[in-house]
Amino acid sequence: MKSNSEKDTKQTLEELENETEACTRCELHKTRTNVVFGTGPAKADVMMVGEAAGYYEDQAGEPFVGAAGKKLDGLLKKAGLSRENDVYITNILKDRPPENRDPTPEEIEACRPYLEKQIRMIKPKLIVALGRFAAGELLGRSVSVSKEHGSLEDSSYGGWHCRLFISYHPAAALYGADAAMKLEEDFEKLGEVVEKLDEFKTAEQTTL
Repeated sequence: MKSNSEKDTKQTLEELENETEACTRCELHKTRTNVVFGTGPAKADVMMVGEAAGYYEDQAGEPFVGAAGKKLDGLLKKAGLSRENDVYITNILKDRPPENRDPTPEEIEACRPYLEKQIRMIKPKLIVALGRFAAGELLGRSVSVSKEHGSLEDSSYGGWHCRLFISYHPAAALYGADAAMKLEEDFEKLGEVVEKLDEFKTAEQTTL
């Protein structure tokens, strides 16, 4: 049975999702099929943040349902995690950029309030940043994933203080064996990190 806290969080997430569905803060609302808000347990200890929806995600309205999603499912299993029970998954953008191009700074800024609110509602102990755009947004600096993947950082994004793990975006594994191998290694390490979640301290900044 879900706790009242989890039920309340699920309700507030649903309200925020309704807000994103009415959003016109950037031009992407004109070309989207569906908002891709996020899925997973409302009080997940682990939150994964990717870049943006692709074609299949835009059609389904859920993150990571295409080929990269299948890859992510396998990686989660390697880390001892599952979408259904352990991880809340979202992206820095809630709409698909046309032709799967990179997000623009303006689009990232437009979606920022929604991601900040998601994180403050879910209150994860650990955020996993998938790819350079997610890592850069969450850490507020330029990130070289090839140099920093597998590292554990401190994040205070949106006023929520927790640990952040950097890795490649799962789509990278579809285009190169080297990235695929590094992703496997990262998620093996992530499994070790997850075993220590109870030791992680979190805090909420009361004034932003």
